[in-house]
Amino acid sequence: MSTLFDIEPTYPTKFCRTCEHRERHQCGSMVIQYCGIRKSNRTDNGKLKIKCKTPACDSYLEETIKN
Repeated sequence: MSTLFDIEPTYPTKFCRTCEHRERHQCGSMVIQYCGIRKSNRTDNGKLKIKCKTPACDSYLEETIKN
């Protein structure tokens, strides 16, 4: 018999920290990350502030390593 607690949670596999559109800004000793695609009216630069564990959106593009 199956119960509610037998269901295993599903976790996202793609995060904003590996997206090509992520922009990092140094602010003193802090690093603030913004999404280059999604807009926000709560920040001064008009970009959405993200955290590294934020699940990726539909416009996710895998980051390529530049050598």
